[in-house]
Amino acid sequence: MQKTLYKRLKPEYKEMIDEKYKDYPFTHKEIIEVLNSEKYFSEVRFATAMDVTYTCNLEFFGDAFDEV
Repeated sequence: MQKTLYKRLKPEYKEMIDEKYKDYPFTHKEIIEVLNSEKYFSEVRFATAMDVTYTCNLEFFGDAFDEV
C-alpha cells in the first residue's frame, strides 16, 4: 500500500511547515489535510504545492518527499 504524501514528507520539512504556519492554523490544517489525502504530488493543487516549495526552500515540489 502506498503511503500518503504527508507520511513521505521529510521530517525536516514537516518541522519547517509547522514553524512557518504556527500562527496560521487554517492554512496549516489545509496543507496537512491535502498531503494526508494524496499519494501523488502531481495531484496537489498548485497553491498548496507552492506553499510547501516556498516554505521548504525547494526548487521542485517533489523533492520534499522520500522515495516511494
